[in-house]
Amino acid sequence: MKAVVLAGGSGKRVFPLAVNKPKPMFKILEKPLMQRVLESLRGGGIREIVAVIGHNAEQISDYFGNGSKFGVKIEYAYQDKALGMAHALQCAESRLNGKFAVFNADDIFDASLVKQLVQKSKKAEAVLAAQQVEETWKYGIIALDGDSVTKIVEKPAAGEEPSNNAVVGAYALTEGIFDYCRKRPVGDAQFEEALQAMIDDGRRVKAVGYKGFFGSYKYPWDLFRLNEHFLDSQKARIAKTAKISKRAVVKGKQVFIGENVRVFEGAIIEGPCFIGDGAVIGNNALVRGYASIGAGSVIGYSSEVKHSIIGDNCWTHSSYVGDSIIGDNCSLGAGTVTANYRFDEGKIKVNIHGKGRIETPLDKLGVIMADDCKTGSNSTLLPGVKVGPHSIVGPGVLLSGDLEPNKIVLVKKQTVEVVDNRIQLDPEKAAKLKERLLRYSH
Repeated sequence: MKAVVLAGGSGKRVFPLAVNKPKPMFKILEKPLMQRVLESLRGGGIREIVAVIGHNAEQISDYFGNGSKFGVKIEYAYQDKALGMAHALQCAESRLNGKFAVFNADDIFDASLVKQLVQKSKKAEAVLAAQQVEETWKYGIIALDGDSVTKIVEKPAAGEEPSNNAVVGAYALTEGIFDYCRKRPVGDAQFEEALQAMIDDGRRVKAVGYKGFFGSYKYPWDLFRLNEHFLDSQKARIAKTAKISKRAVVKGKQVFIGENVRVFEGAIIEGPCFIGDGAVIGNNALVRGYASIGAGSVIGYSSEVKHSIIGDNCWTHSSYVGDSIIGDNCSLGAGTVTANYRFDEGKIKVNIHGKGRIETPLDKLGVIMADDCKTGSNSTLLPGVKVGPHSIVGPGVLLSGDLEPNKIVLVKKQTVEVVDNRIQLDPEKAAKLKERLLRYSH
């Protein structure tokens, strides 16, 4: 059986993290999400993959190639416009023959789910994976007769749900689904309407109850749950090439310290934590509570990083990074603070494309910052603000709203001015500074 892996979405709801890279290429613990998907598929016995790609497609095809390095065989289908799941499947139709499975490239699940779908598909024309949930009004809910699906109800009102079994984004299908899709209007609901039509026609549509971990990356803050899952699942390890000062403290469970990491005097690493290869944890720095630090990053003197994901080749200096997501190649100036908690102790609100300003489920959320950004000294970023790629928050700025890509925000004569960013950052200069730092430590 082949698996169709859907990786063509534009990722507008996770702005700004997918502006310059596809959602499935976001890395947690140094692996892109799509790589985790391929590992689960391989573990479940599926090695032939059709990847549907679109937004920044070449980043996916260049990284994964033909799949041989990852133990699978990958073909690519191109989706030129993000017109929904049914359209994405139709882009892969010519590469399919017989039964096939369908997964999103940025959903995380266990290999056991793959095995369940494959087994159930032997006696069904379509198989849906379902999990029991409490907040049924947030999901597509299925009505069941035994293991047969009799109805799909999208986000039912409280008290009107047919069950507490929610559909998760994993399916096993036959080629018959394409005829049903073609008879429905193109759009986001096309696939679900096609499935309901199959049910109404008496086709054998079954469900499997899945009890393992399932995590979707729909909004930026979903990455925290995925990060926690991977940290809880990993084995604690300190690489032999890591150099840790005798006056540093490493404590707690699930601490992973990669190759050639340097941990200086007075630093504290309290797990669960991940420190990527070649990272530097400076004097008196504190890294704690589900913090993940990317390869080559420098957590400088007296910085605190708590429950955050920091990408590769980032720098902090006497900064506080709490409950935040920081992309690759970012630099936080001395005294930068990512505020993560409201005075009124309420849930953090953020702007989401197509939905306006919404309330998150979190009472703690810092900044969501894309790649290649920089902050000046003593800048403060209020809870839930977003910073687009290649943007700069100037010294002393209190950033209370989102900053679009390629912008600089500065304080001039007590006023805030936003202009086009024409400054080109030099990654080689940062590498030389790091090299000098490491030489000094010997």
